[in-house]
Amino acid sequence: MPPPPESGDPGLAECLRLLEAVPAAAASAPAFRRHWPSISASLAALSAALASPAFPPGAPLLAPLAAALGALMSAAADAPRLGHLHTVSLLSSSAASLSQLAADARLLATPAASAAAAAPGGADSGADALISRLRLGSAASRAAALEELAGSAAALPATSAAAAVSAVVALLDSAGGDLLLPASRERAVSVLAAFASSDAACRFLAEESGAVVPHLCRALESGGAGAEHACAALLPLTAASRDASAAVAARGGVAALLAACAGGTPATQAAAAGVLRNLAAFPDLLPWFRDEGALPLLLQLVSLGTPRAQELALGCLQNLTASDGDEGQRLKVEAFQEGALACVKDFLDASRGDEPGLAPALGLLRNMASFRYIAEIAASASFAAHVAAALGSDRSPTRTEAALALAELCGNAAKSRHELEGAVPRLIWMLEAKPVAERDAAARALAALLASSGACRKLFRRDERGVASAVQLLDPAGARGVDRRFPVSVLLAVAQSRRCRKQMVAAGACGFLQGLMAAEVDGAKRLAECLGKGKMLGVFPRT
Repeated sequence: MPPPPESGDPGLAECLRLLEAVPAAAASAPAFRRHWPSISASLAALSAALASPAFPPGAPLLAPLAAALGALMSAAADAPRLGHLHTVSLLSSSAASLSQLAADARLLATPAASAAAAAPGGADSGADALISRLRLGSAASRAAALEELAGSAAALPATSAAAAVSAVVALLDSAGGDLLLPASRERAVSVLAAFASSDAACRFLAEESGAVVPHLCRALESGGAGAEHACAALLPLTAASRDASAAVAARGGVAALLAACAGGTPATQAAAAGVLRNLAAFPDLLPWFRDEGALPLLLQLVSLGTPRAQELALGCLQNLTASDGDEGQRLKVEAFQEGALACVKDFLDASRGDEPGLAPALGLLRNMASFRYIAEIAASASFAAHVAAALGSDRSPTRTEAALALAELCGNAAKSRHELEGAVPRLIWMLEAKPVAERDAAARALAALLASSGACRKLFRRDERGVASAVQLLDPAGARGVDRRFPVSVLLAVAQSRRCRKQMVAAGACGFLQGLMAAEVDGAKRLAECLGKGKMLGVFPRT
């Protein structure tokens, strides 16, 4: 092994000398064979970059490079004493460090980056210079660059945002991150949170989610302001990617997020509940919630949290109870046993106006009401009045969830049907709504009401728009995403009326039914027969 440099601050010549000495050291160590291709590629890139005229002789990169090369040669010399597994671990770490150092050296070898790295820590030379200082500067320069980037992340153009995201991730994920003090690490996480709130940068942050999530989970476990920033960054990442959600759960993120919900600031509680809501949308991640006993804490947040935290906690509970698999069914029962129905009732009773939390509260009610026993209890507790009132909401998601909850209550609890008769005119209006999900929900609710209540059928027949609106939902071109079984069921419920049959024929139902019969949609053949019977009766005048 070459003798160490006389100075404690290695220069460019010393790094070049070490680069030339590594191949000879590697040849004497059999453990190098597995990692040599990646190591040799990094060494070649480093040699080319350091030989470039643009590379600054006093770059801060030289110190960690000399340390990495020295560690590599020490591993080769000490391989017989350390043992094979220990040596392979050291070589793997060294290979990763050299790869990152080679990338930084290539960037530093460009004239613009070289000038930026030499600039004072407080100088602002534009976005590109700021990013270069972040990747290649000293510890003080990197910390100052992070401070500047935290204030300008939302205003970065798309091209600069991509480079900035990559630079922050590389700083946290590589040997350069060792230069950061804890305060600077927290600042780096806050920069990632700022990227998450920026439309231009969030897409690039999602692309780097594999490298970002471990650092965010570490910050989440540390608590304090870092946990709040970590939750803010994880919120869009877990919403856009199942892989990111699975990575958070696998690293113990559910427990850390629940701890943030229990003891964090109001903003942290809301953000943590939002991340949990995103994770709960994936059925294969539900066991993590059961193992951590998430239900009582989420219900407590619904009762005591801020309006935003309540909304997101209800959304999490809705997702937890939405699955029809065994795990989802167990969570429905456990949620009921923990008092979820009473919690929803208290929330609806206390609601003033059209609050954002109404939609997930009604969604949670709908999920639990899929059990007949729970639906009967909900009907006895006057939930039907809240559901009917929510149909008049100004928000489409709230109306949609209200209609779906109505369908479950009406289908599973006979006691609620009389209270829901006044909902028929609103549901008919919803059949013509612009969102397809709202039209589909209205058709489901009307199918349940009309199949069980003669009074509701009478109200539907009286409304001139009802039949025509239901027929339009049979059109496969104009109502994609609507389950055709439910508008067919609605029309069958009133097909005994000659007037309604005439309205169906006039609206074009016969043509739509031909395609539905070919697709074997339930009830389509029976409805077509009813309309055909009506035509035949119309040929002969009654005497």
